Amino acid sequence: MATLKELMGQEVYDLIYKHYDRNGELIGDMEDVFYCDDDEIDQDRIPKLEALLTPIADAKNYLVPIEAAKLLAAWGSERSIKYFEDCINERIDLLGNLDPHRLHTNYDTTYERIINSLFQYYSRYAERDYIQSGTYDGDLSKAAKERIKTPLVKIIGLSKELVLDMGYLINILKRQCWKEYLPTLKDCYLNFIKRPESDLNRQWNLPALKALLQDWEPDFLRQNRCPVQVSN
Repeated sequence: MATLKELMGQEVYDLIYKHYDRNGELIGDMEDVFYCDDDEIDQDRIPKLEALLTPIADAKNYLVPIEAAKLLAAWGSERSIKYFEDCINERIDLLGNLDPHRLHTNYDTTYERIINSLFQYYSRYAERDYIQSGTYDGDLSKAAKERIKTPLVKIIGLSKELVLDMGYLINILKRQCWKEYLPTLKDCYLNFIKRPESDLNRQWNLPALKALLQDWEPDFLRQNRCPVQVSN
């Protein structure tokens, strides 16, 4: 199997993955690159990375633009959010299993990666707010929160068609108390409780949804309990 470097080519690989800290030391963990301080972001790389955000026509050209978009989102680039929206609207999942789950290899984790990137985008602006004004709930974070809402709602809605592990997303929404997502989450809950217990969306997402609804709308939960499934 080809390595990432072989798939991308040396120049593109280095652009996305090869980074140095302020002391000139090579950074070994991409998480440190995603969450680096603003003054450590290599501004010269941003237009080069944005040039990689090309339409995904087939599974073969998926890797480079998505990896570039993930880095750009973590650095606060609005272009990356627009790109992710285009990917969702174009239903890139229909191109094939682009990013197989490490255990359940028959399903794609691409949208889960996009969810992570959307929250990283928000976190970048929340951190900037805190540095500027001492609060994580200033104008910058509010604008970022609003910017990621549409793509998040669309991905949540896709769980009616696709297998998606939304535990991380649901827990973040609960912790942040973003109740504007409640109508979409309630709709998912009503969909999942009708599914067989063997269904992965039900197994993975129903416990987190129940915990959230128990806190936010216990009356709704009481009125819409999971039906008892009788085995044959």
